[in-house]
Amino acid sequence: MKKIYALAAVALMAMSANAQNGAPLYATGAGDFPGGEWAPATPSEFVYADGVYTLEITNLTQIKISTVTGASDDPEADAWTLFNGGAYDCGEEGYGNKQGVAVALVANPNAQNIAAPWKGDYTITVAGDLSTITLSTETPEPTGLTPIYFRGDMNNWGNDGKEVLDLWKLEEFQENVYKFTCAEGQAILAGETFKIADADWNKYNVGGNNETTPLNADYQVYNGGDPANMTLEAEWNGVAYLDLRDAAESYIWFSNDKDALPDWDVFSGVSNIGSESNEAPVYFNLQGVRVANPENGLFIVVKDGKAVKVVK
Repeated sequence: MKKIYALAAVALMAMSANAQNGAPLYATGAGDFPGGEWAPATPSEFVYADGVYTLEITNLTQIKISTVTGASDDPEADAWTLFNGGAYDCGEEGYGNKQGVAVALVANPNAQNIAAPWKGDYTITVAGDLSTITLSTETPEPTGLTPIYFRGDMNNWGNDGKEVLDLWKLEEFQENVYKFTCAEGQAILAGETFKIADADWNKYNVGGNNETTPLNADYQVYNGGDPANMTLEAEWNGVAYLDLRDAAESYIWFSNDKDALPDWDVFSGVSNIGSESNEAPVYFNLQGVRVANPENGLFIVVKDGKAVKVVK
């Protein structure tokens, strides 16, 4: 074990000050890395020229950079411990949707992943003194809604193909407010860990704060960086609502009552309509257009001469 500590000490020394221009700089992550995805022992090396480091990666979604590799001749050495010893990230600022913008780098042995603005072919540029990083791409920004899913122990973290992942897809019924209703036999057990993310863990990576998630109560969530996995206090097989309208104040709400609603302003005035007669209800969207098969949204339903809003 002494050798591991010695290697870690060297790595920590490497991050104690900004690397000198031209010293090696490495990267691994999610994308077409020649040494493999998330492979700290075989990372890609930046090219240094004219005072800057550059690296081109196709299909990039996330990256980690370090002044040292995770390679070691010691079979007991942990590759990530060594790699993280010289790691840098963007601190609390993150990178976010800043394509082509230089963002400050911070030495951090607990570095979070640096997310690309969107999946694409990127040129990654790092200042020679490791003060900034810039992610630039000519890949067009995707348009339309980015699908998001529950991903966790209950579905092998969404790694068993799109057909399986689609079973856990959340539906957006208002901008940045999502709903998911469990199908028959579908559940997340107490103690299972999970997050909510898109297919590439890029634009959306929603997690918690290391506290158990309750039922029938708001639970604050965080998108981006590397938030903690969520764990429910009890088995859940009902409905969930996710509110991402405010990045600083985002919440999720779970209930085993599929007709229940959280106490959010978006549901103000929404109620369930009673069955006062055998008259068939007629549904309209919020623009007043009749809808034959309402689902995944807010609707106006007219029945027995009354009109109310409902959530389907």
